[in-house]
Amino acid sequence: MQVLNPFRQRTLLAAALFSLSLAACKKDDATTATPDTTTTTTGQTVEVTEVKTSTTWTASNKYLLKGYVYVRSGATLTIEPGTVIKGDKDSKGSLIVEPGAKLIAAGTAAKPIIFTSNQPKGSRNYGDWGGVILCGNAPVNSIVNGVKPVVEGGPTTTYGGTDAADNSGTLQYVRIEFGGIAFSPNNEINGLTLCGVGSGTTLDHLQVSYSGDDSYEWFGGTVNAKYLIAHRGYDDDFDTDNGFSGKVQFAVSLRDPLQADQSGSKAFESDNDANASDNLPKTSAVFSNVTVIGPLNNINNVGGISSQYVAAAHIRRNSAQSIMNSVILGYPAGILVDHAKTAVNVANNDLRFQNNIIAGMAAGTAATRNQKNIIYIGPAGGAGSLTPTSAMSSDSSSFGTAVGPLSWLYKTSNVNKRYTNSDEVRLLNPFSLTAPSFLPLTTSPIVWTSATNTNPVVSPAFTDSKVSDSFFTKVAYIGAFSGSGQSTDNWATGWTNFDPQNTDY
Repeated sequence: MQVLNPFRQRTLLAAALFSLSLAACKKDDATTATPDTTTTTTGQTVEVTEVKTSTTWTASNKYLLKGYVYVRSGATLTIEPGTVIKGDKDSKGSLIVEPGAKLIAAGTAAKPIIFTSNQPKGSRNYGDWGGVILCGNAPVNSIVNGVKPVVEGGPTTTYGGTDAADNSGTLQYVRIEFGGIAFSPNNEINGLTLCGVGSGTTLDHLQVSYSGDDSYEWFGGTVNAKYLIAHRGYDDDFDTDNGFSGKVQFAVSLRDPLQADQSGSKAFESDNDANASDNLPKTSAVFSNVTVIGPLNNINNVGGISSQYVAAAHIRRNSAQSIMNSVILGYPAGILVDHAKTAVNVANNDLRFQNNIIAGMAAGTAATRNQKNIIYIGPAGGAGSLTPTSAMSSDSSSFGTAVGPLSWLYKTSNVNKRYTNSDEVRLLNPFSLTAPSFLPLTTSPIVWTSATNTNPVVSPAFTDSKVSDSFFTKVAYIGAFSGSGQSTDNWATGWTNFDPQNTDY
């Protein structure tokens, strides 16, 4: 029996009480007419419980989300740059944008839009409120006999459809802090949840911090995104499920070594679905130019991190997600290829891991090279969510001509590079939790050195079909930043906040 940690016990108790309070309200909800838009203004704070018609929230007010706040189909919620929206802790306030509705939250670098806890400075915590849930009509693989899936975590909203180009609005220069609640297994609200969101939606320059569950989770959909930051999340940073086929370029994840979820925390977690089915569309997301900073700042401090950390990437249950042109530092293991069907996706070249640096993984695996850079768990996959990382399954013919996981990872055409220690990658200050810098130093193997005409140790590749289309910016470096020394290179400047616990809102 697994013993829940104190944070999880408190969260589940709060969730149970919240569910009871919702149930107690249902009778009244059924007999009372719902106003068009329910708001109560107290001074400069606007309490919001529903948005049924097109509405603008202005930066001159603050807004408080009370319970599940639905933006109903046909309505557009526009949020001005610089607006602060707080989630109510007692009612676990959440914003749910339903299919057919739009959220236009277009902040600027100077005036980001901020979703945060309503608790005072110094008293905020993981899961203070629900988070932001964006829903659309794009394809998902979890529609059964025409019945659409329901959003996890308690909302009544269904999502998914056939419109790959569906438009749920715009999120730009937005921070989401202290949201995310795991009410129970597979019943969770994340910092930002994206359910069947289509490619007509714009997502860029987003930071999710201190999420009580995943920082970002995609349930199907086709939406693309650039410039994402996952900061000190509790569970996974980038979780993809149920046929998500979108693309992400330029992203960063940074972990707190002592905070991880009992289900096993990773930078990437990916499933086709919970049953490893062949349902279509298959999860085939592509991530490029990601910098992953894990809990291990060198391979000798394994005892200084939460035992719930698993791996940087856990690709399992028949997923065909690809990771390209990226830098992954400091996890107990690098990439877990979990389940024979996932290995078949490797053999078919549907799942790709190319032009990446892996550094600072823990030592002591059955694999050669004495580091857990890749582990194959097969054939049926690991038990539950927390997959052991102590041993590798026998090399499997499922990997096809690659023979096995190590030969696949390091074959010449994949251009992956291993370093024993994270500091060999030479980033400026990546492990700082409150003032990090992910920029490469001029001596980093990521950087082209003009003085000596030295090429990067691992160069990017954008000729591969996974990353060759017009969405991807064809940069000359792997990872999220080039280290060129140009101010324009650091896209995280100005609008981010790595210490929201001590910020006055």
